[in-house]
Amino acid sequence: MSVFKLPASICDDLTRMIRKNWWGVENGKKKKMSWMSWDRLRLPKPMGGMGFEDMRAFNQALLAKQAWCLIDTSDSLCARLMEARYYPSRQLLDTAFSGNGSSVWKGILHGLDLLKRGVIWRVGNGVDIRTWRDPWIPKPSTFRPITPKGNCRLNRVADFIDDNGAWRVDSLREFFWPMDVDYIIKTLTSPRNRDGFVSWFLEKSRVFTVRSAYKLATCDHNVAFANGSSSTNPEGDRSVWNRIWSANVP
Repeated sequence: MSVFKLPASICDDLTRMIRKNWWGVENGKKKKMSWMSWDRLRLPKPMGGMGFEDMRAFNQALLAKQAWCLIDTSDSLCARLMEARYYPSRQLLDTAFSGNGSSVWKGILHGLDLLKRGVIWRVGNGVDIRTWRDPWIPKPSTFRPITPKGNCRLNRVADFIDDNGAWRVDSLREFFWPMDVDYIIKTLTSPRNRDGFVSWFLEKSRVFTVRSAYKLATCDHNVAFANGSSSTNPEGDRSVWNRIWSANVP
């Protein structure tokens, strides 16, 4: 699962085996009734589920780690081989790929789709970051400016940073909406003029983990299901489950 994108049928077969084992199967026949839907049991425990893994999402999270390694260890033999073969422009995150390629590469592309949702540039000197296309503003969702580009010709983040590594606040206020400016001025730059680099937004360490990638892959489903379920709290706040599952009881 960490090398290939498994067919959906295989992921569903794995889920079926887990489900049968949970509810009880003897000689290939069910012994017990399924009292809850599997979608509910897949929810994290704080949301009222049992935390069973979504095999499709888990497969994609593992493949996202391979895509992360190509970015994080770009000097490795594997990364240089993939780069020469599939993205000689050296821009893995911003390259349009065709459907051709090995099974391993297709798996990495599947993981890359998930990885793009959680990566963000650490600004540094801003030279390598495109202002309107790259994810670099530390706010949820797109990590990009919500301000339209308009007639602005400053295409690099470095254009908004002075020689001392501080933000040019006047320029920011001229070309960005106040909401964007508030986020941008809180973003760290590099007074020593160091290059920017890609990091993982979902971890405090800014280092990719499969756990956080899996949460990202399943968050939309979990939130939608929890909000649409017959919960006593329609807002989906299930903090009571935290107390239940952390209780010191069998």
